[in-house]
Amino acid sequence: MHHPDTGFVRTLRPALTAALVATLTSGISGTALAHSPEVSAPAGVISGLSQENGDTFLGIPYAVPPVGPLRWQSAIPAPAASHPISAITQHEGCAALISGDAFETHNENCLYLNVYRPRMSAPHARLPVVVFIHGGANQAGTPAIYDGAAFAQTTHSIVVIPAYRLGIFGFLAISGEQKSRNPDGDLAAGDIVAALRWVHTNIGAFGGNPENVTLAGESAGAANVCDLLTAPASSGLFSQAIMESGFCPARPSLAVMQAAGAGAAKEAGCTGPYPFACLRSKPVKTLLESWNTVWTRPLLRLENGQEVPRPLFPMTPSGSSLQPVSPEVAIRSGAWHHVPVLVGFNRDELRSFLAGYYPLSPETYATILDRAYPEIKKDLTALYPLKNDASPVYTLAAIRTDQLFICPALRAASALSSSTTVSVYEFADRTAPPFHSLAMKLPAPEGFDRGASHTAELPYLFGYKSVIGPLSAEQTELSRKMMAMWQAFGQPDSGWSRWTQENPVVTVIADNRSGGIQNRNDIAGLHHCDFWANHPQLPNTLFP
Repeated sequence: MHHPDTGFVRTLRPALTAALVATLTSGISGTALAHSPEVSAPAGVISGLSQENGDTFLGIPYAVPPVGPLRWQSAIPAPAASHPISAITQHEGCAALISGDAFETHNENCLYLNVYRPRMSAPHARLPVVVFIHGGANQAGTPAIYDGAAFAQTTHSIVVIPAYRLGIFGFLAISGEQKSRNPDGDLAAGDIVAALRWVHTNIGAFGGNPENVTLAGESAGAANVCDLLTAPASSGLFSQAIMESGFCPARPSLAVMQAAGAGAAKEAGCTGPYPFACLRSKPVKTLLESWNTVWTRPLLRLENGQEVPRPLFPMTPSGSSLQPVSPEVAIRSGAWHHVPVLVGFNRDELRSFLAGYYPLSPETYATILDRAYPEIKKDLTALYPLKNDASPVYTLAAIRTDQLFICPALRAASALSSSTTVSVYEFADRTAPPFHSLAMKLPAPEGFDRGASHTAELPYLFGYKSVIGPLSAEQTELSRKMMAMWQAFGQPDSGWSRWTQENPVVTVIADNRSGGIQNRNDIAGLHHCDFWANHPQLPNTLFP
């Protein structure tokens, strides 16, 4: 989860750093055993750790470090290692400012991945593979805050979690001089493609089946999955896709991302005719802060002087080398990979983001609606009536969740379903362990119910660590069921119901008291998606 850099106390940093290091370096589940698994792959001889719940290989390089003259160059596949690779410790994540998930890092040598498999998997056992792309608004996040061991052991599959360049290092687009050598905002997507190619080449040696790869992602990671559904470079690299709480519509144009790049260059002091050469000389901290300044402003200025809304977060632009046309156009025209797609969302996506608004008075709520929705306030008041026994913040979160997450996800499902198998889920366990930042002091008002917020499903699937406490016994059982469902998706007799416009069935995943796992056809109506279909323009901020 990516949160704004507000409300944290920098004086706590030393103690928090120690806690974070302890959390992440423990990120190998279970007890280490004497046996050290070793794999002979095209990438080289790789040794890992054997745990009670599986074999773990951490920090495997999949590309040449993009440092020095390779900064802002496309990922170059790592050559076969001439010496054994010791894959027993987490590698530092990609350069990013402090976020809800991790402290600030200036590391550019970050193109590594983690592999989790069942204990003692035989080479060429052809187990199914899941490649998970982490979230963080494409500005933050690291594989180190996830653990794929339980998923791998429970489903008898292999989990791969790669890092990819973030923020200005993964999404910088620059126009002007030497255009063919300038980045055009698609380096992060290219990193993920490079990781998928590494998987295709090497995963068989770990016991995986390169012909049965699920590409899954959450939040911005899901947006990146959507991009790769249509990117020609990723054709044949995965067999099915899963988008959790993601953003498939509304990609920025190349011109818009170039405007963000120009703004960052100006902030960094690169105002001459050759900003790219100047940017290459700047230290990481300057680049991170300059980029962040641009993304805190509501508008970007195009080359022609026109001001346009800034995108919600950095995304691969349409018109870049890897994404020649927008996903919407590609899907509509049939120019995409036609793999089965699972689309999902959490019932209360925006609640955690709006925790700082709690408690919210009815008067302040009305003022927010006036400011954020002046033309449709009356409609929203009728569709989302306030409840006498609940704070208006929950109503505000429901409006924002439906507008930004749930209804766009169902529109994406509709577009995709015309040419492939699509299934849809809603994660609705409101008892899920609440989000807890590993690096920042964020609002945690007493009495606030986070519900099934953004990221709430991740501890049930990929060992997400930014939560308060472990899963309960009932939640652990639900976790096992969810892992099996995710692994089975796209396979014959997977058990997933097919979503169509005529039969918009959604699999609701909740705790037992709330109905457990059940199929429902009324989810679009409950979230007022007919209304939002008539108001499809998305705001460029999560906060109204």
